[in-house]
Amino acid sequence: MTISFSKGMMDVQRICVIHLNQIGDLVFSLPLLKALRDNFPASEIHSILRPYLQELLAHSPLVDELIPRKSGVQASLRLLRKIRETHYDLLVTLSNSPGGLFLAMWSGARIKAGFRNFPWDLGLDIKEEVEGHHSWYNNLKLLKGLNLEVKKRDYVGLLTLPTPEPSKGLTGSTATRPRGRYVVVAAGTSVRRNVKAWEEQKFGELILRLKEKYGLEPVLVGSKGDRAVNDRIIESIRTLDPHQALNSILNLAGEISLQELCSVMKEASLFVGVDSGIMHLASAFDIPVVGIFGPTDPFYVGPLNEKSVVVREEGIDCMPCYLKGCEDRKCLKRLDVKKVFRSCEQVLGS
Repeated sequence: MTISFSKGMMDVQRICVIHLNQIGDLVFSLPLLKALRDNFPASEIHSILRPYLQELLAHSPLVDELIPRKSGVQASLRLLRKIRETHYDLLVTLSNSPGGLFLAMWSGARIKAGFRNFPWDLGLDIKEEVEGHHSWYNNLKLLKGLNLEVKKRDYVGLLTLPTPEPSKGLTGSTATRPRGRYVVVAAGTSVRRNVKAWEEQKFGELILRLKEKYGLEPVLVGSKGDRAVNDRIIESIRTLDPHQALNSILNLAGEISLQELCSVMKEASLFVGVDSGIMHLASAFDIPVVGIFGPTDPFYVGPLNEKSVVVREEGIDCMPCYLKGCEDRKCLKRLDVKKVFRSCEQVLGS
């Protein structure tokens, strides 16, 4: 079914977007929000998202209201009541989970668009298949199904940060703002996605090479759960670098807010990390990015800025395996430091 929103056919005053739960998925939704804003400049656009993600859209001109989606049955019922009371003309759910599709089905919106997941998708007017992973590629299919013009097809430049206060430090109790030229390193993965991880000792060796050739100080980032991984990388650096050529090694994992992470990222000379939401934050700020890929498919979830390079081990017939589990993880274990370092040289221009 194709819907035309030509003038006189439908008056779109209120639009709702139900977002997915991860940082990378939120970043992938930015060009969709931009397309909705471009096509309906006078409409109100509301984003429903997990509370911790609100920081990323708090200052965005692409949305008019942020609605937190809290966990629990009672919270979901209160959210549904609010959705129904708003009387949306268009609702787009990027989540094809039963919960997201349930909200769409009973939203009362005039037009409902989203991804297939039978039987939960029965309430949708526009339905598209998710190919590979949730991504901008799939979100674009929804916009085409709605017959909307899409002017911008990436997320670069669409993250808006608040104006920084002069001389203000980071909020973490032990966090300090990096100085000089630095590389942001994101090595951590969630527990259920640790199949995407690259060895910690290899990260340590890579960091030392970047310091030796480019003078880049390492800034290790991630969630609170990534702090131990980063500590082990630092330990490997100290073992490989007994004379401590590195002046400082910052481990900011779990120490700073998402907005502060974005602020740190924006000023970095380079980002190196595994396939993650943090990688897409770096790409959105258009800094040089080296994305380390193994089981996931960069066609769907690779970084989108032109300064980025995906590095992976070629010639392995089981790639991509879409994180279904692996005994030996040869796609990442065979990926050596030299190959990743050459990719860093490529994006740094030497």
